[in-house]
Amino acid sequence: WLKNLSAGSMAVPSENSGGTADILPAERAKCSFDVEVMTRIFSSASADRAAKDSFKQLFSGEPFSSAEMRDYMSYEKRFESTLQRTAAAIALVRDPNNRKFMMSHMAGKVQMGDMFETGGLGIHFTMFLTFIKTNASEEQQKMWLERAQEGRFFGAYAQTELGHGSNVRGLETVATFDRETDEFVIHSPTLTSLKWWPTGMYACTHGVVMAQLVIDGKSYGFHGFMVQFRDDHGNLMPGVEVGEMGPKINPDNTNIGYARFSHVRVPRFNMFAKFQQVTRDGKYVAPPPKLEKFRYISMMQIRMMLVGSSFRALSHAATIAVRYSCVRKQGFKDTSSSPGVVTAAVAENAVIDYRVQQYRTFRALATAYCFYFNAMYMNRYLSRIQSAVSNGTDQERDSAAAEMPELHATLSGLKVWSTLYAHESIEDCRKACGGQGYLRSSGVCALTTDFTEPATVEGEQVILSLQTARFLIKAAAEAEAGRPVVGSVEYLNVAPMTAVEARNWQGQTQLLLDLFRDRAARFARKLSASFNKERSQGKSFDIALNAVAILAYKAAECHSLYAMVSNNHRALMELVEPGNERKAAERLLDLLMLIRLREQAGDWLGVLTEPALDSANDRINELLGEIRPDCVGLVDAFGWSDSELKSTLGRYDGNVYEAIYAEAKKSPLNERPKMLGWEHLRPILDIEFLTEGMKHQRADSRRAKL
Repeated sequence: WLKNLSAGSMAVPSENSGGTADILPAERAKCSFDVEVMTRIFSSASADRAAKDSFKQLFSGEPFSSAEMRDYMSYEKRFESTLQRTAAAIALVRDPNNRKFMMSHMAGKVQMGDMFETGGLGIHFTMFLTFIKTNASEEQQKMWLERAQEGRFFGAYAQTELGHGSNVRGLETVATFDRETDEFVIHSPTLTSLKWWPTGMYACTHGVVMAQLVIDGKSYGFHGFMVQFRDDHGNLMPGVEVGEMGPKINPDNTNIGYARFSHVRVPRFNMFAKFQQVTRDGKYVAPPPKLEKFRYISMMQIRMMLVGSSFRALSHAATIAVRYSCVRKQGFKDTSSSPGVVTAAVAENAVIDYRVQQYRTFRALATAYCFYFNAMYMNRYLSRIQSAVSNGTDQERDSAAAEMPELHATLSGLKVWSTLYAHESIEDCRKACGGQGYLRSSGVCALTTDFTEPATVEGEQVILSLQTARFLIKAAAEAEAGRPVVGSVEYLNVAPMTAVEARNWQGQTQLLLDLFRDRAARFARKLSASFNKERSQGKSFDIALNAVAILAYKAAECHSLYAMVSNNHRALMELVEPGNERKAAERLLDLLMLIRLREQAGDWLGVLTEPALDSANDRINELLGEIRPDCVGLVDAFGWSDSELKSTLGRYDGNVYEAIYAEAKKSPLNERPKMLGWEHLRPILDIEFLTEGMKHQRADSRRAKL
């Protein structure tokens, strides 16, 4: 009957139709640009999307379809079903008949997350594999890399501890070299030294364990060690305790773990040794100073991926909110008309036509576009560095090492502000969907809880922002000393702007970029001056930084947002040909900058006059009106399929009411007419009253004539 319900969808309401089937096609007809051309921006080639769609049939049926009912599963069943899907997916990849899919997957054209609901073991193919590629010696890669790539064993990245997170130098786990046995003894000496929060750990057979290297009582800092967690029967190895942490905000996170090591002995070979080694006689061979920071590259990889996750999640939320806002009707166009008289003037408004709804949803839409262009830019940047580390000459490695502070600062800031802005906008999109946004079947409700993970992991927002601030302080000192600075802080070479009295913001993209550049420079200089004042009082670097931390946090945001909008603009100029598609994307960038300018207007005191700010508000309203005909086309360009959105509200065909009802019918409570648990309520009810009511209420056997 559900198939009949969908098939019965039409442009007018009926018993089996919400009457919304014609709305989104009509919206698409208004679009000012070619959606297919815009879609190619979000896919390296249209053939890639076609290939991805063709591969999805491999992942149909059980166990992949079980994910549809995960909201009704127990904690244990959620975890087990995730492993079933993972095992089935790897079996498909290994099948010689699916070689085309395997090659596309290895080339990065399709991701497992595009095919099915993955779980925590995805960390194996990202952070764990990256660490092997960038930190393992040739001999170690021969032992581990191919097996890891094929999923012959699974690895976690175990760095964070119960008592230590961002302060990696404070890690307490120790790896003591035993010269007699040629082994390292991995040990958790305190409760706070337990490894805490590693994604996928409970289901992993191995892990990169970060521990303080100790030789003859001397500590040489933290290093990575390969440790096996489970034996060939799935039981824990001697001295290893691994567990799962229990329920989190996101109910689907059933595979985040902890570990304790009690004098676990591993061979000397198991210390990652691409850049540093411990010899047989216990001599420590340190890496060249420039290359020491490459041990952080796995964390940078994850932070770059989190910018991409911000795009993915927010583009889903914007797609759902925009499409549903076009379909949903709310409020009459003319409330002064006579009640009961249905005319064009009395017809209800589409929610998307309310200006505040446009402000909320188009703001999210513009931000999602910005995140995409930034994820693309940072992916290319990091890939170049990783290539130099893995395969480059000594000169190329030295050059890559010189860029690490810039890369670290940029990724720290982008991770913080992309996830914070995305989380804020996703929740606003959920609220913009009204009551239906409270349902997990809406898709946007699940995004709100799911995205708490990217907003939380891999560095708390203040700590990471202060990492960016450290870089800004050092860059400002270089500029003040008369030495030119390059890269993301090149703005420190530019003189401050004078007062701007713009009365018309149309076509002023470059002026807006200049304003965000100038703000970043002003706050970096303010931070430097305040920091130097604290230092002049004899305070250490860290104490002085803490004294100016509030200003440092703000300066990091200004720097990061300028990087975002400038990366966005650069990508538009390089990737989008002049024409209607570029104009549509430029309108989004202008809207994003003007909204941020409006909401943070105090940051431009002395630069923007009050009339200039008033005219900025006017331009925001104009842009909302200009984007309105394009809004459905702009979310269509993301290319998300219904199976990827998993949303009753964001369906491509607009048949949202049929979908909402169909999903509600799936609840196990609806499997029988008699109420589940009736036997518990019956003793406290007035049964005679209910029986009497049965005498006076009935249903016609046929439809009543009205």
